[in-house]
Amino acid sequence: MKKKLFIIFFIFCFIPTAFAKPFSSPPISIHTLSNGFKLYLLEDHHLPLIETKLFIKVGDAYEEVKLAGLADIMTSLLVTGGTKSKSPKEVDEWLDERAVHLTAEAGRELSVITLSCLSKQWEEAFNFLVEVLLQPRWDQERFELTINRYLEELRRDDDEPGTVAERAFREELYGAKHPWGKSPTLASIGRIRIEDIKKFYQSYFQPSRMLLTVSGDFSSLAIKKWLEKWASSLQETPVQEPKWEKLPLGSKSKQKRIHKKVTQSFIEMGHLGLERHSPDEFPFAVLQYILGGEPFTSRLGRDIRSDRGLAYSVYSHWDTNPTRGYFRISLQTRADAEEIALEKIKEHLVRISQQADITPEELALAKESLLNKYIFWFDSPFHVVALKAKMDLLGFEKDYLSKYPERMKRITLEQVKEVAKKYIQPDGLKVVIVGP
Repeated sequence: MKKKLFIIFFIFCFIPTAFAKPFSSPPISIHTLSNGFKLYLLEDHHLPLIETKLFIKVGDAYEEVKLAGLADIMTSLLVTGGTKSKSPKEVDEWLDERAVHLTAEAGRELSVITLSCLSKQWEEAFNFLVEVLLQPRWDQERFELTINRYLEELRRDDDEPGTVAERAFREELYGAKHPWGKSPTLASIGRIRIEDIKKFYQSYFQPSRMLLTVSGDFSSLAIKKWLEKWASSLQETPVQEPKWEKLPLGSKSKQKRIHKKVTQSFIEMGHLGLERHSPDEFPFAVLQYILGGEPFTSRLGRDIRSDRGLAYSVYSHWDTNPTRGYFRISLQTRADAEEIALEKIKEHLVRISQQADITPEELALAKESLLNKYIFWFDSPFHVVALKAKMDLLGFEKDYLSKYPERMKRITLEQVKEVAKKYIQPDGLKVVIVGP
């Protein structure tokens, strides 16, 4: 069961003239109530649709290890477990009759409840969302159904070699008890009780930890008046933030094999990387793109996949979090080719970290590709306002998105070479192989 982590991951797009003219994202109207509740609005009247997302600053990283999976179960039950005045079946029927879409999911640091509807339904639908949020029933029968479904998903995950490899890699990198290394297990899900869900909900669903985004066909004035009616009266209870200790950059190398009855080998390899908000973020983004960020033009893609035919897929990616992020290479190869594929990948890592032989042509292509990708962050008003909300809740600079193109353009060859020597550590690789 893969987590949708909030990551900054870029892929190549062939749009040679994307930045022929300056691009700026649509303006977002931001409002904060006296109790800390935030509202982000972005009007777009092209279609009679509205989407609202309620972000809550809580997720899997806030759970106790022994109750791993609690955040997922809680968010799922919140939108499916009924309200004080409606049974779970009545909630399902209410949504179906009006073609209103309501979902919820928990990430590592943020949970989000999404509701979409026709613009003419907005007030009725938004009032329903408030009822779901503030008057949960926590129905016992639906709770048991949710637990059983989650347990079955975990069992199926054990049959997915890619999921097994990704989960084991995080555990090797961070440790099984670390907020970014732990995963739900059959035992941890089996320990969860409704009382645990209620306590978790009451602890973290506080106004100052909430941010509501609304995008689409609506009147900002009407939405603000509606929000003031119910959200301004919410009471705040102090929350003790978890203390996540920052991890050192270096680590010892280790290789782990997990045997599965499969015909291919699924490999995850890498090490710890950037801290969140690191000044090295932009040159590191360029570096990882050059190394493996694109399946055809990157060094790993050309050599390991195209020229040598050693892999069905090979690419690098990276993420950040409050403790320390990672740099990771994912590889899918024939079982008889895994040894030579790993050897050649390590040669690339040694070369780029020790020689830093990055060319001006590689730099130019990576920067252009990442800039071309940037414009698709804003392909709909729904994406724009949600991305801005996530960035703000995770502590990014307020002007991060608007300044991104200029910062990327300023990256120099020397900066990329410096981060290659600083962060790529061939002798500190964690390698997880799931295969025969």
